[in-house]
Amino acid sequence: MKKFEFRSDIAISDCAFYAYGKDLAELIINACQAVTEAMVSRKKIEAREEKTFEIKTDSLESLLYLVLEEIIYLKDAKQLVFRDFEIEELEEKPHSFSLKMKIKGEKIKHEKHESHSDVKAVTYHQFEVKKTATGYRASVILDI
Repeated sequence: MKKFEFRSDIAISDCAFYAYGKDLAELIINACQAVTEAMVSRKKIEAREEKTFEIKTDSLESLLYLVLEEIIYLKDAKQLVFRDFEIEELEEKPHSFSLKMKIKGEKIKHEKHESHSDVKAVTYHQFEVKKTATGYRASVILDI
C-alpha cells in the first residue's frame, strides 16, 4: 500500500494529496509525511529535536486536521521540520478522539534542506477521511 500521493488534478493552485493507512495511526503518520514532503525534502532532515503534543477532539476529520496544522505551526513558529512521527497514544470513542504524538526533526537550514513549497495551512475544502476496504484514505488540500 502506498503511503501518500500528490494530486495535481484536485487543486491546481494549491497542493493536494491523498494519504493512506491500514489503520488510523498509519494514516495520520503518512499524512504528516506528505505535509512535510510538500514543504521540504524529508531525506535530509535529521532527528535532532523532539516535540510531543496532545490533541483531543470530537471527530476523526478534526483530529487529522489539528495534527497537520500542528506540523505547519511548528514550521512557521519554531522553524522546525520533521522526519519521524510516532503515535504514543490513540483513542477512538464515539464522538471523542484523542492522540499523543512524538515527532523528531530539526531547525530548517536553507543550505541543507531542499525547499518545495511554503505551506500556510490545511484547508477544509474537500478535506475528508474515509474508511475503505483496505483501511483509511484522507483527501487533503494545503494552502501554499
